[in-house]
Amino acid sequence: MESETTSFRLPSDAFTFGTDLYSLSLEAVEKESLLPLLKDELRCKIQNKRLSQGMEELKVDFKMKPPAPLTTEEIQKQENRKLLNRESAKKCRRKKKTIYQNVQQELKSLIDENRHLKERICCIETEKEFFLSNILRHPVISEVLSDFSKSFDNNLTEIKNEIIYVQN
Repeated sequence: MESETTSFRLPSDAFTFGTDLYSLSLEAVEKESLLPLLKDELRCKIQNKRLSQGMEELKVDFKMKPPAPLTTEEIQKQENRKLLNRESAKKCRRKKKTIYQNVQQELKSLIDENRHLKERICCIETEKEFFLSNILRHPVISEVLSDFSKSFDNNLTEIKNEIIYVQN
């Protein structure tokens, strides 16, 4: 009986922390909840009240009770939910697979289109170079370009001279 009363704490020994209070504090920190400490405080208050009324100490075991067996109706509901869940999961997987296949197909077509467009660009650039070389070989064009180049060089020289004049 004495070991039973030593686990009981009075308000006067509030600052002497026993191992049970320490373990409850650790549990409260782990769970990030004050519930274990509140339960212990409530247990102490109930014990204190019982002892002050002359009643014996209350022994409480807070173990979880085993779940009650399910009725046939509950089992049937559970099976139906499992079946519906399986069907939903299959439908979701099929939809995901279809979306993935569509994306893969679109990616293939875009890659093919990109390759085709790059080939077309290459052909057009080759044609451009061919036509430019033919244009530049033409005698009239080469004479015009030569005249343009000379006038451009003259203009450039004049601009340089003006800049030098302005700087001095």
